[in-house]
Amino acid sequence: MGNYPMGELPNSRDRGLEFYIIRNGVGVLAYTDNYERDAYGIIAFWLRNDYDHGRFFDREISHYETELARANLNNIQRLGAVWQKAESKTGDLGTLIQEAQHASREFHSLLAYTMDKSLHCEVIISTPISLLDHMVRESEESQKVYKLMESGRQISPSDAIIHETVFWLRQMADHLGYIRHYSDVSNYEVNFQVTQMMQKFERLLMQATALKTMIRRPRNEKLPILAHFKEMIIKEAKSLEEFKLELDALIKQCAIATTSPPDLLEHIAREAHHLWRNLEDERIT
Repeated sequence: MGNYPMGELPNSRDRGLEFYIIRNGVGVLAYTDNYERDAYGIIAFWLRNDYDHGRFFDREISHYETELARANLNNIQRLGAVWQKAESKTGDLGTLIQEAQHASREFHSLLAYTMDKSLHCEVIISTPISLLDHMVRESEESQKVYKLMESGRQISPSDAIIHETVFWLRQMADHLGYIRHYSDVSNYEVNFQVTQMMQKFERLLMQATALKTMIRRPRNEKLPILAHFKEMIIKEAKSLEEFKLELDALIKQCAIATTSPPDLLEHIAREAHHLWRNLEDERIT
């Protein structure tokens, strides 16, 4: 779990973040991110990510691809079962990590195989190949987190900040691209805003990548330039999370034309929340 040994995290907080979207003077509860950031909560976060990805992928598979659909459904069921164990905090933690690793590896293998098939035009799916790659990368990241949890290896705050920004800023830029992909062309103002934000996060990713090579290991101290960058990303990630939730409210009110899955925006808002919380705590989870 990044900086800390396996088990309860120091200063772990059962802190829910609630957003109220104001429409016509009425406050509507749009979303609450209240997962606990102990060992079970972190495992549940990653399993839920893969589980959601499997469901989103399912709707994109052609009815001609019955074997692929069946294999994906099996993965969804396996991930869901282990996720529920993590959510309920039942069973031995070490065994749970092993089950999570196995379920995620199986899902990763299916996604990577399908991505290769897509690049060879040998499978009929509606998902952009870059979205398959996006899901593959997150599945790979979950494996890294599980291994950190098993080892209890110490990660310096600077290494954690650089790792989290380089990985998640790319994912955030991807998210904005997929919002635009699902958004109807008639949403001119929304699409313009999304494009601007995507370009901003692409620039921030370039800056994070530059800091990664400029601030060489061992990174035993947190330089002012990195501390400033961290605070800037926390601010931008919070703003992005809120934007996603505002858009989510519009989609659920059928106030915007889109082909987005109904809970996609909540899924990617949760990841933005995960990023800024990890940066605040200066750890990898």
